[in-house]
Amino acid sequence: MRVLRPGGFVLALCGGAYLNECLRQFDTSGLTFYWLYQLELTGGVTGIVWPRGNQKVHISTRVKHYAAYSKGPSLSRTCTVGKFTDTGGDKRFHIWGQDVASARYYIDCFTSPGDLVLDPFIGGGTTAVACKLIDRRCIGMDIDTAALTITQRRLDGDVLISATPLLDYVVELMPE
Repeated sequence: MRVLRPGGFVLALCGGAYLNECLRQFDTSGLTFYWLYQLELTGGVTGIVWPRGNQKVHISTRVKHYAAYSKGPSLSRTCTVGKFTDTGGDKRFHIWGQDVASARYYIDCFTSPGDLVLDPFIGGGTTAVACKLIDRRCIGMDIDTAALTITQRRLDGDVLISATPLLDYVVELMPE
């Protein structure tokens, strides 16, 4: 709330087991609820959740949720779809890696070219890659220096040509 510009948006991927807690925290933050988006998982991709730690019964989930909140009343830049069909995650770069397609779609809907996007849990760099593809600036950080290194290499490599200098800076600041 403090650093978000007026009319700016926060989108958060919320796991189903913690959805109520995520929404409650956002609701009490002073931000304005916008929408709860669903990412429908396709093909053989599914998430398995063990509610309340029960190892006998699980939930096989075929959706992920993005909660969207804004700083004050605001509208997305474009029309958005409430349910986006997604291939699931991309675990090649990080254990919690997500698919670039859905990140790119929602970043495009809620930001304009040149806007700054913050990802405080950059992991394998999905947000940074999506931002590069659609001309958004990105600040990414992570407690895991190995994840930051992977993200930097990903941005320097075949996926995208240019690097994000801020990631170099964040890597240097993180303790070994």
